[in-house]
Amino acid sequence: MRAQFVRRTAAAVAGLALSAGGVGVAGALQADAATTHLAAASTPAVAKSVTIKAAGTYVPLWAKVPLTGKTTGIARNTVVQVQRLQSGKWVNFPATTKVTSKGTYSVWVASGRTGVNKFRVVAAKTASPSVAITYVK
Repeated sequence: MRAQFVRRTAAAVAGLALSAGGVGVAGALQADAATTHLAAASTPAVAKSVTIKAAGTYVPLWAKVPLTGKTTGIARNTVVQVQRLQSGKWVNFPATTKVTSKGTYSVWVASGRTGVNKFRVVAAKTASPSVAITYVK
């Protein structure tokens, strides 16, 4: 009952404002109603995150090492790009996959560079921590 009264009152004020040439008041009332509706419908944003886990850390050259992990706040089918640390910079590695409907991913890497290779993944501009895989002859 009170809500109906408020609506009728707002409509009457808007009608008076329009008839008096005060379009600004009616527009303000409509904008306020739209803002209130949108604020109530919005949901809090989930922080984006990506984890990573290597199936092996000490492997022969060119061995395929699976990298798996979970994502939070990243949409299904988002590309997951593997990167390797080279000369102090993260460089895209030729390995990609996509986030599953469960928010997980799985991809493998193989390297011919002996020694410690540090890898991470990036999805939706969010990087995982790095993992170190040592490749030996």
